[in-house]
Parts: sequence; structure tokens; C-alpha cells
Amino acid sequence: MSLRERRSYQPDERSANLPHYARSFAARVHRLLAMGFSRMSSVDYVSAEEEDVTGSFVEAVDAVLDDPTAPPWVRYYAVHEESRVTDPTRKGKGRRRLDIRIDSSESRPRSRFPFEAKRLGPRHPVSEYLGDEGIVRFLDGRYGRRQDLGGMLGYVQAGKSEEWAQKIGVALTEDAQRLLLRPDGSWRREKLTDELDHTYRSRHNRPAVGRPIEIYHTLLAFN
Repeated sequence: MSLRERRSYQPDERSANLPHYARSFAARVHRLLAMGFSRMSSVDYVSAEEEDVTGSFVEAVDAVLDDPTAPPWVRYYAVHEESRVTDPTRKGKGRRRLDIRIDSSESRPRSRFPFEAKRLGPRHPVSEYLGDEGIVRFLDGRYGRRQDLGGMLGYVQAGKSEEWAQKIGVALTEDAQRLLLRPDGSWRREKLTDELDHTYRSRHNRPAVGRPIEIYHTLLAFN
């Protein structure tokens, strides 16, 4: 059964997170990321600012969506850069901006997958990735408040992705209490698509939201 044929799994805005759909949705989103990343010359971004990498990345994913040779299912997807985040305490230009969001219109309501991106390299340590401007934005509900899935993108500009993965995993475990890591959600490798070698998963409580979130971490080599 294709994703589009599945109608009953989307009763509310958290539809993308129901057990029998969540992994398929996450896999397709990450397949889009992989196809977009394959169109980039990664070494051109070894010292680029986060916004520049993200802008080019979104353009590459958007090109996949326009490619007539792409898999038919991509027609139901859309990618957005710096989309405004709905927040009852912030209005208009004061709303926060999410780095990347990928939407699926295969059913209603639409499924949304939010991403926060961080550089990993000189002067951009793991503490930033796991800090208030990184993953914590998901944990306190500033990002992905209406979703149960979210993503962190690590732009690796120095060193090896596996080394950064190990550092993040260790730091996440050592700071499990602050990062609200669930007992069933420890850092582990996750194979969502063959094209991405460094995707990992963690699960976190969100007291401010009232339900947990599953975060997929994907490290992309830009060096």
C-alpha cells in the first residue's frame, strides 16, 4: 500500500507520528534530503555560514521536486526555508524562523517535518548543537510543537561524521537529564535510506508540550 492510499492514519495534526506511518514518512523525507545533497558540491561549503549552506540545500531539494525523472511520490512534497513558526506569544515578524520544513500533502491534514541545522567544526562544537539554539528548541516546544517527529542536521565542516556522531552521542548521554532523554530513547544509529550513512535517533520528553518527540539526527559532510 502506498502512502497516498493510506487515509485512516491521519485523524489529527499529529498524524505523521502514528506508529504505522511515522517511519515511512521519515524515510521519504530523508530520501529527499539525500537526493538534494547529492546535487551539491559539498567541498564548496567547507567554510560557508549556516544560512548559506541551508539556502543551497533547500534549492537542491526543490530542484529534485521539479525533476521529471524523480520518483512519482515526490510530487506530494514541498520544502520550505526559514518558515515562520506558529507561537501564541509571538506575532508577525516576531515569530521564530525554522531552518527547514518538509511537508507532505499525500493526505489531510498535511504532515510536516521540521529541521534545525547546525554547523559542526572549528568554533561550532557539540555544545551548540545540543544547546538552547539547537535541539533544545524542539524540547521546550519552540519548534515542532504540533509534531512528534523532528530533525537535526549537522553540517560537518571539519573532521569525520562518525567522530561527530560519537561526540554527540556521548554528550547526549552525559547530559540526559537536561536534554530530557527518555529511557527508551538513547542515541542509536538509524538507517532510513541507503544514501545517508550517518542518521541517528533519540527520543525526548517535552513537559512543556505534554508529549514526547522523536528526533532524527543526520550528519552531512561538507568538507
